[in-house]
Amino acid sequence: MKHLRKLTFGRKNTTLIKYFLSYFIILSILFFGFFFAVRSQLKNIYFKDLSKQTERRIAHIQEQFEKGLSDIDQIQSMLTKDINLILSRYKNENWYRYQAAKQLNNYAVSNSFINTIVYTDLQSDSILSSGKYVSKQDGKYRIYTGSHYLLFDLNAYMDAITGQLIFLRDDTSELLIYLPGNNGTENYSLFYIISTKELENIMTTDISTGITSICLTTPEGQIVSGSNSGELLPYLSDPEKLSNGVSLNREESLYISKQMNSGFSFLALFSNAAILNQVNIAFRNTYFVLLLLAVLGMILILWAMRVTYWPLHKLTTKMVHSLQPNQGYVEQLDSAFTHALSENEELQNRIDKYRLSMQKSILDSIVTNNDQSDLDHFPDIDQFFSMEPDNHIFVIKVSTSAPRKSVFWNEYLAFLEDALPGHNSCAMLESDKDSAAFLVNYTGIEKNKDEVLLLLLSDLFDETGCMAALSNSTTSPLEIPSLYENAVRASSCWPQAHVISYPEIQASLPPGASLSYPYKQLDNLSGYLNVQDFPNARIQIAELLSLIDKAANHGNAFPDFFVRCVLIDILTVIINSMNRMSIKFKTFSDLYFETLYLCRSCPYQEKSTEIAESMEKLLKTFETEHENAAIHTTQIRQIIHDNYASPDFSISTLADTFHVSIAYISYLFKKKFDQNFSDYLWTIRLEKAKELLMNTDLSIDHISISVGYVNTSSFRRKFKQETGFTPSSFRKQDIY
Repeated sequence: MKHLRKLTFGRKNTTLIKYFLSYFIILSILFFGFFFAVRSQLKNIYFKDLSKQTERRIAHIQEQFEKGLSDIDQIQSMLTKDINLILSRYKNENWYRYQAAKQLNNYAVSNSFINTIVYTDLQSDSILSSGKYVSKQDGKYRIYTGSHYLLFDLNAYMDAITGQLIFLRDDTSELLIYLPGNNGTENYSLFYIISTKELENIMTTDISTGITSICLTTPEGQIVSGSNSGELLPYLSDPEKLSNGVSLNREESLYISKQMNSGFSFLALFSNAAILNQVNIAFRNTYFVLLLLAVLGMILILWAMRVTYWPLHKLTTKMVHSLQPNQGYVEQLDSAFTHALSENEELQNRIDKYRLSMQKSILDSIVTNNDQSDLDHFPDIDQFFSMEPDNHIFVIKVSTSAPRKSVFWNEYLAFLEDALPGHNSCAMLESDKDSAAFLVNYTGIEKNKDEVLLLLLSDLFDETGCMAALSNSTTSPLEIPSLYENAVRASSCWPQAHVISYPEIQASLPPGASLSYPYKQLDNLSGYLNVQDFPNARIQIAELLSLIDKAANHGNAFPDFFVRCVLIDILTVIINSMNRMSIKFKTFSDLYFETLYLCRSCPYQEKSTEIAESMEKLLKTFETEHENAAIHTTQIRQIIHDNYASPDFSISTLADTFHVSIAYISYLFKKKFDQNFSDYLWTIRLEKAKELLMNTDLSIDHISISVGYVNTSSFRRKFKQETGFTPSSFRKQDIY
């Protein structure tokens, strides 16, 4: 203690105190600056940004939920056009109902948001369900929940234009139903039972520190599904508390998402106490860090003192014979050096020498500190139809020339499977004693897939002596025949190279019959049929059949795959165009199924003539039905003449009369009459009004009603705008 007091308060140690305080003050400023910076940052993170983070989490959950409903709307669109469901309505046979039910199940399985799809024929009251048992009694649907039935009154929701969320609940069970819009316009209906378990999983995933509960609620405040939903129950009974970002009490806040479909909302309970606890933990950890840094700081100060003060102290004691307590070391050194320099040259030399020695010592220290010199195979075909942009399909043709060891193609396939990414990425297309062909689905984001395969095939050649030809790649399984053809064509160059890639030698190969899929020709055919250009449609079909004839002469399985795919696509294009024109399916159903059987099941080379004739019959049926359904100008004029006096008469009435869309009748009217429907109708009404004004004594109000205008002022204004006269002035002027 005596030595400490002497060291601290002794006047001769003023230099030591100055050095220590200077380092201590600098370090303290850094420590406290770090402390307040951390505190400010924590406050910003935990108290300013967490509410926004909560809102973003709710928005993310809502976005996922709305995306799920959007996906269901897409499924709804596909199901309304699904041929299996259409056939089940028109064919009262168990087979078609089975196919329709199977299709419902496929769509239900494909979307995790869907628990059950329920399809009901409103005319026959028949019901198909992909999951839960559903029946109908007294006009209401009874949905079996596992222990009893919940009643669902579908008719109460049929008139809605947009999709609706409906929550059914009793003492023991609850269901969330999604009903897409426009159900009331058809003779059938589809509704979807939503998987509340999937909703709960989504909300549970977004639970984080501070958010104690997330739930989906109805407009009435009922909880549909959620995570820790019991935490929210005390607040749902008070509507005043259900506002966005409201502070419920000192410890909790409530957040609510933007209102969604049918008034449903996501609610999140935010715990201020949990956040405060996190802040306290963060500060407590900060204190420990600061304490550790303080200890390290003291060590740093002592090290700095040793590096700077101690050499100075030693130098001073050596240079100054009698230390002055009221002077610092620097001052005393300066005085001593000045005195020495003035006394004699020898002392100056010594000082210079010592100075040089110190410089060398420092340099040596730097160099030393920086010198570190001492220091059984079943292929999964579905994967080839994934159409993922990063997945590339190849065909490899392999043959033995001078095998270095016995080659078993299954072992070759297994080697490819093990070497390539993904599971079941390879399939054997063909094999015999001397050759084989493999189909490869190469997954992954790397760009040089062909180079990787070539290196792999080269290694296999070195090991087994099997020559290999690699095709180009595609993402479409429809191009597999073309890939196979290209691999075979590339194999013709094996005498020049034992492992070869088709893109490398494509330019040197003679032209061959192409099996590239005719996407453009099929699109052209669809375009011609959509505008009822039957002559060009026949020409396009002839070109496609000619392409098929050439492909069929290859004489192996892959052109057959190509032929059947193209035939089915031609048939599909024709039928889809007929459906778009509202031609009744029963008109051509027998012919369609007959043609479908020929295209799908019969050898093309044997049945090519029959297939072409059947397609021509379908096209002729299409053309005949289109001509029979043609809307003639005289018919339109007659309908307008009979209905112009009706205030409710409009273009939609005309469209309903001919069973076509409003867009089509508007286009047709403009084409046939060279003016819009509304202008033409007004012209008819105006001429009739002029006739009544000049030839009768009927009042203006009576005449207005007689030409379809209930609002007389509107008729007067339009009449004057057109003629320049009011109806009364027109009658008096005798202008007609």
